[in-house]
Amino acid sequence: LDVRALRERIESDARTGLQPFCVVASAGTVNTGAVDPLAEIAGVARDQDLWFHVDGAYGAPGVLDEKRCALFEGLELADSISLDPHKWLYAPIDCGCVLLREPSHALTAFRTGEADYIKIYEQDEREAFAFWDYGVELTRRFRALKVWMILRYYGARKIGEAISEDLALAKYFGERVEAAKDFELLAPVELSICCFRYVPQAVRERLQAADETLRDKINVGLDELNERLMYALQRGGRAYLSNATLRGRFALRACIVNFRTTRADIDLTLRILRETGEELLPQMNTDKK
Repeated sequence: LDVRALRERIESDARTGLQPFCVVASAGTVNTGAVDPLAEIAGVARDQDLWFHVDGAYGAPGVLDEKRCALFEGLELADSISLDPHKWLYAPIDCGCVLLREPSHALTAFRTGEADYIKIYEQDEREAFAFWDYGVELTRRFRALKVWMILRYYGARKIGEAISEDLALAKYFGERVEAAKDFELLAPVELSICCFRYVPQAVRERLQAADETLRDKINVGLDELNERLMYALQRGGRAYLSNATLRGRFALRACIVNFRTTRADIDLTLRILRETGEELLPQMNTDKK
């Protein structure tokens, strides 16, 4: 997020009669794991008296890694943080939550107190807590139990160690991609996501020598090749990757959020991709001539 552009947009909206009320930053985008400059954005929100929300659904647990915690500076300044424990806290689906600095804001938004049948008469604070006063759901499952059990059994330190290993594995994935002659890294590996594509060496050489028009045609062919490659990988059952679109290009996306993943799994995935890519390449016309 461009902080200068953010400030200019807020001021422009105010001049045209609009009323900005909230700034949303990302603590790890789902596509690539990029983290916004949270402390700077928090400063803008504070100066403009705006609510500062951080989307940490995927990436916020990365703060538990001591080597990456500086990346999340400013996270503690958020008024609210969204978090999906089923993404990177190793909890089963489905489990999402919003953390609020001041829970009273949720009461102001959601509490009605109009229906007699949901009035609370308990005296004990733990039994008197009414979840329906803090969100849109009146009736819901006990989703928090799975998170409580994980934290209670393993503890934050053990979970942090698992997250640190996931980060190290993603870095290893990126290094293997950069070292290969037939893969291309499409975004920096900031958290546990590696985005890349398969580019056979012969095609890479044509890309380097091509003019802009031919380069665009080759890239379209590579998009199709990588899309078919991902589909073949998923249907093959030995490894799994998803996808993202980066600067208009189709990217293979590896997101490591499993404490069972190993370096051998990464090596195997790249080997399968290479073998499958070599099988698919003759079927593709990558320069679209």
